[in-house]
Parts: sequence; C-alpha cells; structure tokens
Amino acid sequence: MKFSKFIIFFICSFAFFCESAEKPNGLPPGAKYDKNMNAYILNEPGLSRIYYDNGKLYFECPLDENKLYHGLCKSYLRSEEGVSSQGKYEHGSKIGDWIWYFADGKPYIKQRFGSEIKVEFAKINGDEGNEEGPYERYYPEGTLEVKGSYKNGQKSDFWQKYFKDGELEYSGYYSKGRKIRTWFYYFPNRQTESVEVFDEKGNFLSRTIFSPGGKVLCEVQKKESRCG
Repeated sequence: MKFSKFIIFFICSFAFFCESAEKPNGLPPGAKYDKNMNAYILNEPGLSRIYYDNGKLYFECPLDENKLYHGLCKSYLRSEEGVSSQGKYEHGSKIGDWIWYFADGKPYIKQRFGSEIKVEFAKINGDEGNEEGPYERYYPEGTLEVKGSYKNGQKSDFWQKYFKDGELEYSGYYSKGRKIRTWFYYFPNRQTESVEVFDEKGNFLSRTIFSPGGKVLCEVQKKESRCG
C-alpha cells in the first residue's frame, strides 16, 4: 500500500513538474493548455485570450453573458509584432468588415459579414455561412488578386481573378455559390485559355480549350467531347 501511494505521488509530482517546466515564460496565471489547439487558453469574466505555445498572445476577444465572442476581436502574429486579423463578433458570429494581414502589415483579405443567420451548406466550402457583400484578396506585393461578392453566405454576382501584373486571369458570375453563364480564362500572354458555359442554375453546358496561340484544342459538351 505504501509503495502504491509512493508511485501515485511520484507520478503526480512528475506530471506537475513537466507541465510547469513546459509552460513558456510570460503566460498569465490560469492559462490552461489545450492539446487540440496546441495553445494556452485563458477565459476571464468578459474576455477570452488564446496564447501560442511559445507564450505569445495569439487572440483576444470580449465575451457576452453566454461566453460567446462579442465585440472587437484581434489575432496576432506568432513571431513578428503586429495584427494578423481584426473585426467584430456579435454573439459568436463575425459581423461587419474584417481584415486579414500579411506579416508586413499589408492587407491579405478584406471581407464583410452580415446577419447571424448562417447558411450551413456554405460551410462545406470553408466559408462562415454569413458572408455578405464585397470580398477582396491581395498578393503579398499589394496588388489585387481576387475580387467578388457574397450573398447570404455564398459567392454571388461577378468575380474576377488577376495575375500579379494586374492582367485578368479569369472572370465570371456566381449564383448561390455555383458558376453560371459564361466564364473566361486567360493565359499570361493575354490569349484566351478556355471558355466555360453554365446555365442559370449552375449546370455545366460546355467548355472550349485553346492553345496559347489561339488554336482550339478541345471542345467539351455536356454529353460529348472533341479533342485533338
């Protein structure tokens, strides 16, 4: 019995020592390690903070009475000093204008969110489900890469993607997250790479593929294809 108690005491003491030894410097008292996130979490009345495994602050956000994110929230870079994203939550849902940043402070993504009501289907594509309004994504150099808009949590209306030099790479329309009408794709030499056609419900109708010199290489219809 004494031996068993000694073993239990030894194991508990060793575990406590390891946990204490592994904690990075600068963590506030009460921060608890979360294995799934590989981060330390500290929830206080009205405020939540998450810390990287190196002890640096990763995320901070006010909490409402139900402990849901509510208010202006920010996330921070792991190594460098600076903000990596910021925007507002309303009772657990992103709302209004959000911005994500590169390490040098230049904007990476600008996106707007609407009501708390979320479209569950949109989450399959990795979206929040309540995106509403303009969306922009930038290259590290600061030039625009993608421009479009969301409606009810899904891609909608006219979208464009650009090469780094500002020339158009592709463009077309979305409706409820699906491509519709005619989409145009271009080579870096500005020649048409392909043309896709969809109906108003997003059903595929045809695709024509071109060589960089403009020759038709392949024509794909809904039920047949001609290539060569």
